[in-house]
Amino acid sequence: MIVEALQHFFTPAPEHIKKMGYLQETIAIERRAKRCYAQWQPHLDKCKLLILKATLQLKSRSEILILGSGGLHDVPMDQLLKNDFIVSCVDIVHLPKIKKIYPKVNFIEKDVTGLIKPLYLSLKNGGRVLADPEWEFIRKPDLIISLNLLSQLSMKMVAYAERNGRELGLLFHKNVLKDHINWLLKQNTNILLISDIERDYFHNDMLIETVGSLPKLPLKNPEETWYWDIAPKGEADKDISIRHKVGIWKL
Repeated sequence: MIVEALQHFFTPAPEHIKKMGYLQETIAIERRAKRCYAQWQPHLDKCKLLILKATLQLKSRSEILILGSGGLHDVPMDQLLKNDFIVSCVDIVHLPKIKKIYPKVNFIEKDVTGLIKPLYLSLKNGGRVLADPEWEFIRKPDLIISLNLLSQLSMKMVAYAERNGRELGLLFHKNVLKDHINWLLKQNTNILLISDIERDYFHNDMLIETVGSLPKLPLKNPEETWYWDIAPKGEADKDISIRHKVGIWKL
């Protein structure tokens, strides 16, 4: 905890990113990935394989945009660069060590919802939440990948708003996710979407509940699904383990 606190203090990030918990979560995920390496590896390897398969149709020097890149645990970055692709990674924050490892990668620290900073300012100063302008590309990427991101898009905003006395509601959550899908659909390029769709909760290895991760969205059934043991027993709770069902779509 002390190491994480020091890392949080010394890592540069905008005020709203730190205050709303995005930097803290990024640091925590890095440590969780190390603790749960064995349980996470099959899922991470699956994501890497599917990304490489999606690039088979691309020519050398094609541009790839990865949304939700995080610590690159689920990205076959070495192979992408070896294949001479131009890679841009987008997330709300990237830790300095990741940028140092891959100096040829274009790291973009951007909120793909356009709502995080406006929400923070509205709660801080009062007033309406006015979303940032939609992202416009100077040059359209040849492949856009939304990677293990969709179900998480509104979570921090909803939690932060609740801590500050505002209830955003389920409709807000649904609209944020729906807007992301609609944005992907209108990009007129190759799109790969990977997201969890269900969460299974186990008590001492017995399934006790299955909860959907996504509201009703303009998506067909996924082309393929698999499981990700995201929180083995002892990680989130001493008796409870959590498993995600993950799907892939080519939009």
